[in-house]
Amino acid sequence: MTSSIPTVSCPIPQNQSGSLAVLRSLQIMDAQPEASLNRIVRLAARVFNAPMAFISLMDADRQRCIAQFGGDWGEITRSHSFCARAMLETKPMVVCNPPGDERFREDQLVTGQRAVYFYAGASLRTSEGLPVGTLCVVDSLPRDYPSQGVLDSLSDLAFLVMEELEFRWATAAKWDVNEQELRRSLHEKETLLQEVHHRVKNNLQIVSSLLKLQADSLSDPAAAALLRESQQRVLSMALIHERLYAGKEMAAIEFDSYARTLVQELVYSYAGRAGNVTGRILPPPIFLTIGQAIPCALILNELVTNALKYAYPAGGTGEVVVELQELPDNRIRLAVSDHGTGLPEGFDFRTSKSLGLRIVWVLAKQLGGTLTIERGKQTKFALEFPREELKGPGEIS
Repeated sequence: MTSSIPTVSCPIPQNQSGSLAVLRSLQIMDAQPEASLNRIVRLAARVFNAPMAFISLMDADRQRCIAQFGGDWGEITRSHSFCARAMLETKPMVVCNPPGDERFREDQLVTGQRAVYFYAGASLRTSEGLPVGTLCVVDSLPRDYPSQGVLDSLSDLAFLVMEELEFRWATAAKWDVNEQELRRSLHEKETLLQEVHHRVKNNLQIVSSLLKLQADSLSDPAAAALLRESQQRVLSMALIHERLYAGKEMAAIEFDSYARTLVQELVYSYAGRAGNVTGRILPPPIFLTIGQAIPCALILNELVTNALKYAYPAGGTGEVVVELQELPDNRIRLAVSDHGTGLPEGFDFRTSKSLGLRIVWVLAKQLGGTLTIERGKQTKFALEFPREELKGPGEIS
């Protein structure tokens, strides 16, 4: 038959719920030891000329050291805690010979491997007087009762520890308030921006509908065709705002997905149901800011439209290929190619009277890019431009 080992009878603070609430707000009970607190612990050990010192916090059923010197105290149960008594004292508690003290002499901290033969602990109290732990000095050998000056120094150091902890708590609380305010402000901005994109999309669709009605009312086929091209330009911009309104990102768009939808609509619009001309999209996933997505959308609209209208005349068969890729040095390349009839001799897009190509040229300069044309077995318009920096998630500009 084995006998149980008596343990320290641990008194409970009068306002334990308040003390535990402070510990939760500090969010330090399970944190890693920090240099500022370790310095205070080393100073306490130096003042006492003792081999060990630590800062402990007292939870409902456990004691945890958040800073230590001369030993690894880690975490112990509250029932084996000298600090559970010391934290309730208004002055430092000193136990010069625990084996000779009836409160502690049969406790595992005295009879076990730790062999605590001297203990001095000062209570850590909040500005409201709530005890949350102690600053302790420990020795494995009995010691004489320290002088009052040394005990006063221990109290002063305990006060500094609590000031450090409360400063962290106040800083963390202020940070939480600021973070909540920033999140609320960001949510309001996102909601407002989403509404802006929605309204812009609706207004562009109205303009597109008006252009279509006007085109349908004209008897001149050439004039009607020009209005329908303008209608398609407006729709290409409306589609950007529709994607931004429906997506999670308010300032950037997944341009490869957008390009796939736009090309499909253009092919259907110009090639008709016969399906003699198809569109092929090669781009990988690439995000562009709205400032670059809209001019790229218009450029893509013009180049694909141009290929569909002139590369395969009179019901010719073929395909229009769109490539989008990221280049070194943070640059983007957008290319549209076909294997159609090719460009006329002497063609120069910079002097072309085509409105669509003039739009492409102006927008390419707006993007700070260069536009080149490849001739031969295929005709390829290629635009290269520097990528505009994307904002990270939650960044506010």
